[in-house]
Amino acid sequence: MDAIVKTKNQEKAEIPLDQKTDTKTDIKTSQSSVSISEVQKPSSQFNVRQATAADEAPLLKLICVPMTTKGVTISFQREPSYFNASQVIYQVNDHCVVEDIATQKLVACYSNGHRPCYINGEIQPMRYASDLRIDRDYRGTTLMKEMGLHMHKTMQNPDFNHMIIFNDNLAARKAVQTGKVGIPNYYDECEVETLTLTAIRKNKVKDKLLSASEDHGYLSNIQIKTAEHNDIEAMNQFVQCMAKFYNFIPAYDFHDLLNDSKYYQGLSLSDFQLYYLNDQLIGMFGLWSQSSFKQTKILDYGWTVDVIRPIYNLWANLRGTMKLPKKGDSIKYHALHSLLCKPSYLALHDLMLNDALKLSKSRGVGCVSYTLSHRDPRQRLNQYYRGELLTGVHGFMCPSRDPRPDIDAQRIAYLEVGRI
Repeated sequence: MDAIVKTKNQEKAEIPLDQKTDTKTDIKTSQSSVSISEVQKPSSQFNVRQATAADEAPLLKLICVPMTTKGVTISFQREPSYFNASQVIYQVNDHCVVEDIATQKLVACYSNGHRPCYINGEIQPMRYASDLRIDRDYRGTTLMKEMGLHMHKTMQNPDFNHMIIFNDNLAARKAVQTGKVGIPNYYDECEVETLTLTAIRKNKVKDKLLSASEDHGYLSNIQIKTAEHNDIEAMNQFVQCMAKFYNFIPAYDFHDLLNDSKYYQGLSLSDFQLYYLNDQLIGMFGLWSQSSFKQTKILDYGWTVDVIRPIYNLWANLRGTMKLPKKGDSIKYHALHSLLCKPSYLALHDLMLNDALKLSKSRGVGCVSYTLSHRDPRQRLNQYYRGELLTGVHGFMCPSRDPRPDIDAQRIAYLEVGRI
């Protein structure tokens, strides 16, 4: 995830698709009547092209534009390498950049690569759109139309993508959902939320809900273990089994954890906890530290925030919410990798989150983050947890058709927080 803290002024600086903020604004599906032939032809001002290794430095600069919200100046960074960080999102990269021909300055970018995922129970390439950024000095130009034309031409095999737009990101919503800037048509799929979990408290209503869950009686017989080499095949088969319930699960081969694959950088086999019932794997998660390639850094505090920060952190510690780091430090959290069980197994899901939070605390962090669709029965438990909740919408973009009829609506969208 790119951010825990969100700026209200973000849209003045950039338009990130994957920015995370929390509002209750309704989000509508919209379609553009703009065809490829109607999209404005590129002017002489911009050159829209695929990114190359030579773009590393300007991409890092464009991605991490500082922004201020509520007296906190933050920066979203991909140090030491943007291209290296993107390898956890995509197995086939598709990075686009836009440069001002006159100045040769890189002024915008987006990514639209793909990875193998389970769609309708079968492995298919699936694109994910992310990292849309536009330099603040180039807003209001024809730049978006030119990027749209490039996307029309290059989004092939597959010819559609999926994405998350978080609710307060009005600039991205306007650009993507209104269809007025020449980019491919957008189609809603479901509401989603990302929770950065910091504490789980006892709650009688939640306890009653868990007691009624179909898997409640299993908990006393579950064997929990740290993953080892001889568990890999069971882990692979379990992900395939979960594709009966979820769409867009990456088609993992956990043997790659042993091969230093960049797709799993920051993860090792021992980061995974497995939950067996009668020798059958029924739940799993991985505790993923991404700080070596992806950071949300605190650059500065306003005078008022700087003064009250020690008091706020004392209150946050008592309440079990997120603390404000020192200037120059990054916000620390663990992303939960493959947080999986049957959607109806609420008791097991709650057990795994409790275990994940304890494991994170034992590693000096104490925050775990995950994303769930509002169509996922497990999402109802979030109301009983403490942490930072960020809501948005999951949808598709396609230049030629509505892809939703081809996607099994009975399966729940699964969204890997560390790969969005």
